[in-house]
Amino acid sequence: MKPHNIKVIQLTDYQKLSTLLVNFNSSTQNSSLFTSTIWLDHWFDFFWQEDCFLQSYAIYKNEELIALAPFYIKVAGTFPFIKTLHLLGQGEPEQAEVASEYLDILIAVGHEQEVYSQLVTLISNYKFDVMAARAIFSDSHIAKVILKLSGKRLTKNYAQYCLFTNNFSLQDISKNTRSRIKRSANQLSKLNAEMRWLTINELNTLWPTLIEFHQNRWRNKGGHGVFSSDDFNQFHQMLIKNQSNSVAASAVFVNDHPIAIHYYLVTEDTYHFYQSGWDEKNFAKLSPGLFLHYWSITHCPKKYYDFMMGGVNNSYKAKFNADARAMLSITLVKNPIKLFVSKIINKLTRPFN
Repeated sequence: MKPHNIKVIQLTDYQKLSTLLVNFNSSTQNSSLFTSTIWLDHWFDFFWQEDCFLQSYAIYKNEELIALAPFYIKVAGTFPFIKTLHLLGQGEPEQAEVASEYLDILIAVGHEQEVYSQLVTLISNYKFDVMAARAIFSDSHIAKVILKLSGKRLTKNYAQYCLFTNNFSLQDISKNTRSRIKRSANQLSKLNAEMRWLTINELNTLWPTLIEFHQNRWRNKGGHGVFSSDDFNQFHQMLIKNQSNSVAASAVFVNDHPIAIHYYLVTEDTYHFYQSGWDEKNFAKLSPGLFLHYWSITHCPKKYYDFMMGGVNNSYKAKFNADARAMLSITLVKNPIKLFVSKIINKLTRPFN
């Protein structure tokens, strides 16, 4: 039962939600890229389809907006038509996944518990089969709400690895990684290698090279690589074109030819390491990608250098002595029978697809 001073409004029109997101992020000084309209408007334009249904809520207290729950339901196109509840920014086709991380319900400070109570009731009444939240912080609002919902939870543990650039020192890195970086620096110096941040024009020009480096590495590992998707490519090319202040790239050059490229997403105080590629065929022994991390950290113009999500055990990101923050990917199964039927049908039909 809602308190008299609490008002909940359902949002089924994205433009209304987008306007509220701008206002809310401004009033709460939320600088996260992935919950901003810079990212979410772009994601919506690229991946919203007829099988997607906005199921979001704005929660007001005494006429003040205190929370936004940016959910939507996606309906599978084949029997038994599984309905999955996602946070806006996730749920695009797997082969084109742009990996939005740190998504969350947005709540004004001091209103957490009353909003949790409202959302548990609202979500419990949603008609869905599965709820999926990928790459979220363990202490996020969405994680806490899911823990209060009934159903079977399937959880995978990860970590965010983030550095404070002003405090970074080569001596803080693990001994083995430090030795590799020093060896790489010596070898690159002998080749008169140049490291620098790329201009937007250079990033556009070298985008095919980044793709080639990245895809070659994944093909050698027996995988596909994210750049195999046209949608993934176009998503980022349009982001670079329309939001050039939200992207950056660094590279290592030998004889004016790039041998390693890093691509970053940029916020007010952080460089988020997003994708990379390097010339494995000719320069793998030089570890140019590893050295480019070191160079980019020491030349980062922002306060933080975020490696983003990585594994909990044996992640190379941890070897840079980055602060680790617990992350999760959670699937809440509300209708296990329907999900079981879906998996059986997928197995039976896969050979024919």
